[in-house]
Amino acid sequence: MLIYALTLAMGCGQTVPKDQQVLVDLARQAVESEVRHLEPPRPKVHTGAKAVFVTIERNGKVIGCRGDLTSRTASVEDEVVLAARAAAAHDPRYGPLKLTDLQGFLVTVTVVSKLDPMSSVDGLLPSDGLVLQAGNKKGIVLPWEGKDPQLRLKWAFKKAGVPENSAVTLFRLTASRCRG
Repeated sequence: MLIYALTLAMGCGQTVPKDQQVLVDLARQAVESEVRHLEPPRPKVHTGAKAVFVTIERNGKVIGCRGDLTSRTASVEDEVVLAARAAAAHDPRYGPLKLTDLQGFLVTVTVVSKLDPMSSVDGLLPSDGLVLQAGNKKGIVLPWEGKDPQLRLKWAFKKAGVPENSAVTLFRLTASRCRG
């Protein structure tokens, strides 16, 4: 029953494993430490490396999001800390978070499972992410970031900084996602 309650509170569509709650808690601690200019949290457990994105929201609006399609550290926990700190202070689309931003903020931790090539966005579900690649430029639309596949494709072109209808390679991004 407690796991089901956590699932509802975190906005996840499935049972929340304890390790995912740990990642959400770690992301929140990393955001707070970055904003307060404190030492970042040091994970007690280190599991295998995975690519991660951390999104920070306040009052229903995104105020920071950073991550990568490949892991830059030796563990998923260290990757969460790195992405959360970057989202709090180094997202070029937003200014660094202020102390007032820590009131009522939410984090979403997206752990990338795999990328599968696709020939079109037909059949792209809201629970799927989208990666558009044109040369060395990438546009990433995370799972649940919009619902309409064609609109999400437009966003991916814009994020990649390439004109629509350019020659690109598309990938379906599969990931687990939890909020708290």
